[in-house]
This record gives sequence, structure tokens and C-alpha cells, in this order.
Amino acid sequence: MGYNSNYGYRKYNRTAARLTNLVCGGLFIIFATVYLGYFQKDLLEAIHYSMSHGYKEFNIVPATIIIITILLIMRWGLNLLMRLRGRVSALAYLPSFLGLVTMTGFGRNLYMDGFSYAWWWVMPVATVLFVVAVVMIRKVLRIPNSQNTDLQQSMIWNIALMLLMSVGTLCLGNTDRFLHNELRMENLMAKDMNEKALKCAAKSLRTTRTLTALRMLAMTKEGKTGELLFEYPQYYKSDGMFFDNDSSKTLRYTNDSVYALIGERPAPGERRMEYLKRMAYKGDSCYNARLYYLAGLMLQKDMDGFAKAVADFRIKGDSLTRYFKEAAIMYKEKNPQWSFEIEDKDSTCHKLMERYRYRQMDTYKSKDEERNRMRMEFGNTFRWYYDYQE
Repeated sequence: MGYNSNYGYRKYNRTAARLTNLVCGGLFIIFATVYLGYFQKDLLEAIHYSMSHGYKEFNIVPATIIIITILLIMRWGLNLLMRLRGRVSALAYLPSFLGLVTMTGFGRNLYMDGFSYAWWWVMPVATVLFVVAVVMIRKVLRIPNSQNTDLQQSMIWNIALMLLMSVGTLCLGNTDRFLHNELRMENLMAKDMNEKALKCAAKSLRTTRTLTALRMLAMTKEGKTGELLFEYPQYYKSDGMFFDNDSSKTLRYTNDSVYALIGERPAPGERRMEYLKRMAYKGDSCYNARLYYLAGLMLQKDMDGFAKAVADFRIKGDSLTRYFKEAAIMYKEKNPQWSFEIEDKDSTCHKLMERYRYRQMDTYKSKDEERNRMRMEFGNTFRWYYDYQE
């Protein structure tokens, strides 16, 4: 009877251990799949691009499967030494979670030559120290392989440990949403998926100069600058059409990408608007330069320059796209003597401007209230940008 009882106890322990391992393994696979395949997808693609110099195509599905398989094998191999059981068996996944952090803790400097990355040495050192500490503790305290632990309590403890390590991974990995949006845009633009790239964080009022420059590049490639320019927040004036000169603030695309699209690099010491004007007036072949130049004039609120450029380029009123037409209508209202003719008086742009003027005559408690309330309805118009954007 005693033998049968002891045998039943050992069988129960093995069953409990298998069930715990199964649950912990399932939780790790689910978390790692979502974390790598969705949350950190763009960062992994950027790392692959940086390491392969763009010569090899990246596919997130096999990459995720390979990474998770390696981390599971690492957990199994290290646990042969640590022999973690019972309530702390989930701790065997700690090195695997550190592996996830190592692959996703990169910052903005991942494209820079000779960049240093602390996790390359932190992860192996921390793993070695952890394994040695566990082995020494087991040896000194002489902890048995099997413990008389209630299955329910053991499961709760291990699930809690898995959740704690998952949260730690999220905190230590790269969670900069601006960087993720920039990388997503770059990855899509590299595949000529510019329209899809323009949908990245499209509804957010927060942006960066890099995001703004990427959007300008994408919409110009699609020939939709006049249709989309003020669909996005513009906080940098004409500087937002170009990337920052500081390489630590740029990624795969730089100002060389803009110069290649326009057709020529600026001359030494040449200012950006002077450069765009020179390129826009070179000839009919500089269509992209003209889009950049007209956009730059609007972003700088240089309406006299905009009116002159429209006349010089011999653009007809009925061929103006949305925001260029808004700017032309506004200038015509303030300068009736301007000879430029804008047809279709019942167009959407005209009606929008009429509603804008009507709302502007409302009574507001302060300038800030007026600015915010007008933004709610007209924030994606050039007129709002001209009147309220500092």
C-alpha cells in the first residue's frame, strides 16, 4: 500500500511538472510570437537590413519561428544544469527573455557605423551569472528535484513569473513609438508602398521631423503633395521637408534621398528654399522640385512667392490640387487684383473656406480656445495652418 502511495505521488509530481512546463512553454511561445511578429516587426526588419546591407529579403514569419525555436532550445539546455522545478520552474525562461531583449533593445543608431550595443555582452554575462547562481544555490541548500507542491499554487506562481518576465521584456525592449512608426514607413517605402506608408500614425497629432520628412518624400513620389500636405501635422515649416543633419536623428533615408528625388544636390552654402527655387525653375522635367518648392512656400507662409510661382509655372486654376487650390483661393481673397483665375466657384474648397470664415466669427473666450476649436473642424486645412500654426 505504501509502495502504491509513493508511486502515485511520484506520478503526480511528474504530471504536475509536465503540465507546468506545457503552460509556461505555451505562454512563452504566445508572447514571443506577438512581441516579435507584431510589436517589434519593423525593428527586426531594420536590424536585418542593417546587417545584410539590404542585399537579402526579410520575412518575419520564418524569422520569428527560428528565433523562438533557438530560445526554447536554450531554455531546455540551460535547465539541464539548473534543474528548476516546482514553483520556480518558469525562471528557466529568464535567459530566453533576455534573448528577446537583446534582439529588440536597439536604438536609433542601429544604422550608424561602429555603434555600440550594451546588450551584446550584458545578456551572456547575465545568463552565466544566473545559471551559476542557481546551480550553487541548489548545491548548497541541497534542494531535491521533486517538491511536495500543490499543483494549483505551483501553476499560479509560475504564471506570475512568466507575466513578470514578459512585462520586463516590454520595458527593456525598444518601445519608442515614434521610432517604430519611422521604421515602418521606411520599410514600406523601400518596397515602393508609399500610399500604405502614408497611413502610419496618420491620425496622430504628434510627429517628429523624420516622420514629417518621410511623409513629404512619400507623397511627392506618389505625386500627391497638393492633396495630402496638411493632412498631417506640420510643426517644422520648410525644414520638415528635409531630414535633420544630425545622423543620430535619421535612419535609412537621409537628405541624399531627397536630393536624388529632386535631381541634384544643393550648392555649398545654398539655403534650402533657394535650392528648391533654383531646381523648380530649371525646366519642365523638375516636377518633383516644383512640388517641393510650392509646398515649401506654403509652409513658410510666403504667399506672394506662392502666387508668383503659380503664375511662372503657368499652372491653370482647374488643375490645382486641394491644398494648392486652398492657398490660391486665400491669396485671391486678400489680393483681388491677382490675375489668376480659379474656376468652379461652387467647389468643395470654396464651400470649406466659407464655412471656415463663418466659424471664425464665433465668440471665443481666448485665443487658445479659438485655436483648438478651429483645429477640431479645420485642422487639416491650409487656412488653419496659415492663421494658427506658429
